[in-house]
Amino acid sequence: MRSSLLVTVVVAVLVTLAVLVISLVLTLSDEPEPPSTYEHYRQHIIDNINTNNINASLRFFTLEPHPAGSPGDEHLAQYIHTTWGMHGLKTQLIKYELFLATANANMPNKVILNGTDGETFESTPIQPAVDVPPSGQQDIYSFNSFCGVGAAQSSSVVYANYGRDEDFHHLSEHNITIKNSIVFIRYGKLFRGDKVRFAESRGAAAVVLYTDPADAAPLGPLHTYPSTVFAPPGATQLGSLKLQGDLLTPGYPAVESAFRLPESEADLFSIPVQPMGYGDAWHFLSLLEGEEAPSTWQGGLNLTYHLGPELAGGAQVTVVVNDQHHRKTVYNVLGVIEGQEEPDRYVVVGNHYDAWTYGGVDPSSATAVVMELVRMFGEMHSSGWRPWRTMVFCSWAAEEYGVMGSTEFAEQFSTILKDRAVVYLNLDMVMDGNYSFRAMGVPMLHDVAFEMAKLVPNPDPAEVAQGRDSIYDTWLHRYPAEPSGDSAPRPMVAPLGTGSDFRAFLFNLGIPSMDMVFTSAPGEAGLPLYHTAYETYFLTTSLMDQGLLYHQASARMLGLLAHEFSTQPVLPYNVSTYTDFISASWGDLSLSHGSQLAHFNVSTDALEAALEELVSAGKAFQERRPSPTDADDLTRRRYNDAMLLLDKALLAPLGLPGRPLLNHVLLAPSSLNGYVWDTFPGLRDLLRMAQEEEEEEASEDFATSRLLAEHVAALTHHLTLAARTLSASPW
Repeated sequence: MRSSLLVTVVVAVLVTLAVLVISLVLTLSDEPEPPSTYEHYRQHIIDNINTNNINASLRFFTLEPHPAGSPGDEHLAQYIHTTWGMHGLKTQLIKYELFLATANANMPNKVILNGTDGETFESTPIQPAVDVPPSGQQDIYSFNSFCGVGAAQSSSVVYANYGRDEDFHHLSEHNITIKNSIVFIRYGKLFRGDKVRFAESRGAAAVVLYTDPADAAPLGPLHTYPSTVFAPPGATQLGSLKLQGDLLTPGYPAVESAFRLPESEADLFSIPVQPMGYGDAWHFLSLLEGEEAPSTWQGGLNLTYHLGPELAGGAQVTVVVNDQHHRKTVYNVLGVIEGQEEPDRYVVVGNHYDAWTYGGVDPSSATAVVMELVRMFGEMHSSGWRPWRTMVFCSWAAEEYGVMGSTEFAEQFSTILKDRAVVYLNLDMVMDGNYSFRAMGVPMLHDVAFEMAKLVPNPDPAEVAQGRDSIYDTWLHRYPAEPSGDSAPRPMVAPLGTGSDFRAFLFNLGIPSMDMVFTSAPGEAGLPLYHTAYETYFLTTSLMDQGLLYHQASARMLGLLAHEFSTQPVLPYNVSTYTDFISASWGDLSLSHGSQLAHFNVSTDALEAALEELVSAGKAFQERRPSPTDADDLTRRRYNDAMLLLDKALLAPLGLPGRPLLNHVLLAPSSLNGYVWDTFPGLRDLLRMAQEEEEEEASEDFATSRLLAEHVAALTHHLTLAARTLSASPW
């Protein structure tokens, strides 16, 4: 993105005007009389989410690209800070100095095709402008942050499908070498950084991440944005290759006093990586020869996909990356409504405000929703409402670069948050489709999510006509969970991964966390314009959610959850659901890997006894858990603290095997796909490693047995500790 003094001045003026105009609109709007009871406040939240306010905020947040560290990004932080203060919250800006990567506008990245006949083709460095708002579209350069800088050239080019571990295994089985090759991988299925990690570990010279029309333009290039939500040929998905906080201060906050690693020691990829749209990708993939790719690997380009590594006519491909690395200042924004009975217990609600481009959906749809919730809760507070616990609204910086703002905050205040935060509720974006609402979160939060979803009116009129009046009804109908015994049918709650700001709260601090989104149907492309130059206000309001009814439903759901956790004297957790989940997860792992554990002579008897103790403790705890009205404050506090200790008991002080920056022994982002979690992740990683070594005939059974036995012993300890947190006496 090119910035100028004129742009900076214009944005500063717009920020000031926006605050005044939006504040005037809100001041002049008619507000109903404040409610007076718990039930009335819940209804008040449902009745008073104003889509006009959401629309005004969304329009403002999408006026220009605002990647982390840019002038536009800082102006938005200042705007959020000012606006939240005007709504009566106690606000604060928290500053960090982060290590960031940017595209080099003077020497843009490119992928070059050199034919033996002297003809060449170069990928387009920027995404073509379109004839819909925003007018005067700025140049948005294509790059992936935190890859290697330099050039890689090769006549060996390989197509690796989605770049999954299984895809690379298929190539190996067919004797197609990755070493010193330039690997073309299509976006989708898993986190982009995992694709690059798998390629780099196999010796790839460079990676090209491209958007395939089968995933992002299934109706063809003539039926794309701005006519539809699908990606035109020039749409290029930007994105970070790392999701672990600031790379120079691992494990510690990137504050002024921090010790920073030399850049040469940072956890960067060493090979060049460049994204491109399918219009450019055709020029390269159409020349690829070698074995024909399997039918399931065939994409949507007008060609037969081949695996390589030969190119027709002996052509060569060069990947050139000229990214620049900087230290840049960013700001988290905090807004606090203090609790009356338990001011030292925090309900944390978060969303990030930075965007790779205009951020029409990710994240500005959700940022606009959080702005409306802050207005509403602020007015409730000024009218006399008081939460039981303190509400902390957070607008995070630099999420797109690697969940940085939230991670640095979690590192800076780790001890306080582990002791005082009762839940983290995240909203990254409102929707990637309109098929169904869907929550992602830990099992302790499932019941309260179901209860609140039953209260939210369905924004889909076709579903209402079928008698499904709430978002819960459609969720249950379209995403039912697998039946479990004699229990009533329930919707599916998806796992969390590492793709948003809940990462550090759950996987490092053990704070129960939830994210939510309206999503697409199984098998459909979710948000085809994700992280592209066409993720605009027009996309959101004209093509995805006319009238912003899904935004309104999202605000209602998040508002009801925040209200529930901030006002219920006994926290709305279900401990036995969690302990049953842990037991079932172990059953799945034993079924799939029991013989492998037996091969290494690793006994799990003590671990299974600890699991039985934990399940029994969870059931007994849930049965004696007090209702909000039949216990004194001290008893309720004791039970709440016990529930909060459950996840803390599962935190390993030295981290997971091979992944010291992750602490939760039960849940962690999968090493095969960071967008979802693994259960018992350390054990699964060790078993995968053992299997890979065995396939390479490099297995050392004694060393592997020791690592497995050591981790099983650690798991046994943490599961026993978790059971004891739920007991009246821990001894």
